[in-house]
Amino acid sequence: MLVSPQEAMVREQAVFIDASWFMPASGRTGRDAFAQTRIAGALFFDIDAVADLTSPLPHMAPGSATLSRWFAAHALQPGQTLIIYDQNTGFAAPRVWWTLRRFGLSPLILDGGFAAWSAAGGAVETGPAPEPAVTATGPDLHLINDDAMRWNDVLHHIEAGDALIVDARPPGRFAGTDPEPRAGLKSGHMPGAVNLPSGRLLDGEGRFLQGEALAAALPATDRHQRIICTCGSGVTAAILHAGFTAAGFKDVWLYDGSWTEWAGRGDLPIVKS
Repeated sequence: MLVSPQEAMVREQAVFIDASWFMPASGRTGRDAFAQTRIAGALFFDIDAVADLTSPLPHMAPGSATLSRWFAAHALQPGQTLIIYDQNTGFAAPRVWWTLRRFGLSPLILDGGFAAWSAAGGAVETGPAPEPAVTATGPDLHLINDDAMRWNDVLHHIEAGDALIVDARPPGRFAGTDPEPRAGLKSGHMPGAVNLPSGRLLDGEGRFLQGEALAAALPATDRHQRIICTCGSGVTAAILHAGFTAAGFKDVWLYDGSWTEWAGRGDLPIVKS
């Protein structure tokens, strides 16, 4: 699931996909970052555009037709080696990795992202990106692994007490002492959830922890325990999903609507502590 910059450089005909995404309040967008600089020849995956646009929630996972159109718009085929990276220390690449895996694809995450690639001497380019190649017809992708959970599924597991809900948000937002970045949204967490800020699965340079270090960072629970990963809007939850998957957990899910949906509904239980 991970590939180092050195390994990526010798992957023949690999396609690099820039998944950069920044919090709305940052004043920066992934598309802006991509337009300024990127891995040479990379494509940009906009999680706010390649998404379920019928949902009122931000960047919900795309359906088969939407993702197939994106592949056609970039002349991509499922058999190609797809390497996902971002320009903000591993913050966003796992979200696109998770999205593509749902369709039976086998993308890789560039460990350390753009910074590690640049430090290793990988080719970069600047300025406006060239228009991607387009094919008249794209692959007919189908959802293979539906591991996106809905709010009612999460509520069922809370009431049944048969799943571990792991929240990737910072401790203050999880405890309800710090405000949410989305105006008017209550902070706090779901009953029974545990807090594992997503950054704890990465080192200071955006590389994933591995082996014993990764195992030590994850909750001590059975590898067959159902895990539900959540965060603010489904982005950093994918970092947790990737970490649990890499550690050998067999039943890992992502709550796509995450806290934006849960707290925004107004009729679901919220704990502050």
